[in-house]
Amino acid sequence: MIQVVRVINGFFTWVFDLLLAPFASVPALGMIFISALTAVWALLLFKAVTQQDKLTHTRDQLFGHIYEMGLYQDHLGILARIQGDLAKTNFRYLFLTLPALVALTLPMIFTLGQLEGRFGYRPLKVGEEVVVTVQADDDTETSVQDLDVRLPAGLVVKAGPVRNQRKRTVSWRFGILDAGEYELEFYQGKKLMGQAKLNAERRLSGLHRETQDSLLGVMLYPASPDLRNSEGMAGLAIQWPVREVRYLGFELNWLVAFMVFSMVTGLLVKDVLKVSV
Repeated sequence: MIQVVRVINGFFTWVFDLLLAPFASVPALGMIFISALTAVWALLLFKAVTQQDKLTHTRDQLFGHIYEMGLYQDHLGILARIQGDLAKTNFRYLFLTLPALVALTLPMIFTLGQLEGRFGYRPLKVGEEVVVTVQADDDTETSVQDLDVRLPAGLVVKAGPVRNQRKRTVSWRFGILDAGEYELEFYQGKKLMGQAKLNAERRLSGLHRETQDSLLGVMLYPASPDLRNSEGMAGLAIQWPVREVRYLGFELNWLVAFMVFSMVTGLLVKDVLKVSV
């Protein structure tokens, strides 16, 4: 099942790379664009899987009961009946929207996973430093004392390796000398354990700080380091910097920005798309 999720993540990654490529230098515009696009496809999917006529009728009934409550505030018996009708109508409304909730859940989870990796963290800049930690597999016979790294040109070791035999981890602090994408190679003795990439380019690529090996973790964090082809590596952690994005001078968390822009877009286009919600 995890392999299936990785394939789906690969497709979503390709789509988001394509959509966000023009916004590498302006992440704020990238977030606005992808939020608006998400609102459009979510509304269209909502329209396709719900009974729009019944939904509209039920929604009108809800408003009607609310207006009734305002008219009969001094009539407790009538008010109790209206509240009962309101509860039944509200339940009917929720039941009619249930197919949309089911249909939207998975694509929205994959979408949020892509956004978290791209707008939650950012690539490194020239002159910055980053801590990379490798965890050796418990079944690996070679001691972590033999674990080492080979660096390409453009990177330099600023500190480390710091070895923790009990936790079976080795950590380094690397400095970035030039912009680019670098591939690190980790060895135990002469055996290649695995590889990792350090991104020091200005783009909205997916990043994640720690390896995820559970089904939910792979689904929520598609940019987590993939160790399927490694030999002896149980985990990899890269301390990417947090991405800070400002919108008209205000800094917003990526999830807050996504919710605001997608909701505003949804309210603006729902009538154009003829979607009843």
